[in-house]
Amino acid sequence: MEFKLIEQGKNIKVVLSNGKAEAVCYFENTPKVNNKNIGCIGEFSCEDKQSGIKLLKKCEEILKEKKVEQIIAPMNGNTWKKYRTLKYTNGDDQFLLENVNPIEHNEILMEAGYKELYTYTSTKGLIENAYNSEILDIAEEKIKKENITIRNFNKENYMEDLKKIYNVSKMSFSRNPFYTQIEEDEFLEQYLPYINMIDEQLILIAEKEGKEIGFVFCIPNFNELKEGKELKTLILKTVAVLPEYEHLAIGNILLRKISEIAKRKNFKEWIFAFMYSDNTSQKMAQRNNTEVIREYAIYGKEIKD
Repeated sequence: MEFKLIEQGKNIKVVLSNGKAEAVCYFENTPKVNNKNIGCIGEFSCEDKQSGIKLLKKCEEILKEKKVEQIIAPMNGNTWKKYRTLKYTNGDDQFLLENVNPIEHNEILMEAGYKELYTYTSTKGLIENAYNSEILDIAEEKIKKENITIRNFNKENYMEDLKKIYNVSKMSFSRNPFYTQIEEDEFLEQYLPYINMIDEQLILIAEKEGKEIGFVFCIPNFNELKEGKELKTLILKTVAVLPEYEHLAIGNILLRKISEIAKRKNFKEWIFAFMYSDNTSQKMAQRNNTEVIREYAIYGKEIKD
């Protein structure tokens, strides 16, 4: 047999018999778009273009049998897990959490008939150039009058604070392409491995009368230490605010506070990671004088009868 099929729960792993390519076909609990049945191809790897294309074609056959109408790739089932392919790099070293498919996969996907659907960027800049303005001073005074407070993440009570981050995330991210709701337990499982790595001063939570309404989650780029370099870069993983509070500039206030804390901790640069091209975070990145260091893409293909 040319392919080996392995059932993994409700998913199917496909392996080329010569071992040169493999992937997982996802067709349950996948994103919903315009009432279409969406399938995903994730865990994709290949040693050469021909093997990659051959494997993608087989995955397409499998997903078509499962009544899938559109395939998204690469995506490990949903956007809470690994997805996106590297499209452009300025040559900077890979940063912590940058787990995407290699740049060579763009050509393979396109030759297999996939079209680019959405792009994402990571940008980098000097923290000393962070956006600051009297407008933010006015905005901060306004949120104080609204009984909105901003505090550090509490590591001693990390489960409760992670739940607060989940509550904001599921509402804020719901407008993003291919958003899929996940249960709280699954969300917590993804964040728990990072608890020992985080600095509670670099995660801020905005609350109105004790109820979470926004947060910013940052983590040092520990890859620099692995490379024997000075730890000088902070990764802005997520900034999110509930839609009904976005008009209060809370996201920008959170970023200004983080920049002040980061400077005190001797961080010199920060990376705004994995921003969807049409998201407000792109505007925040521009406002903070950062420049693109990476571009990523996600691809799709319509399945015809």
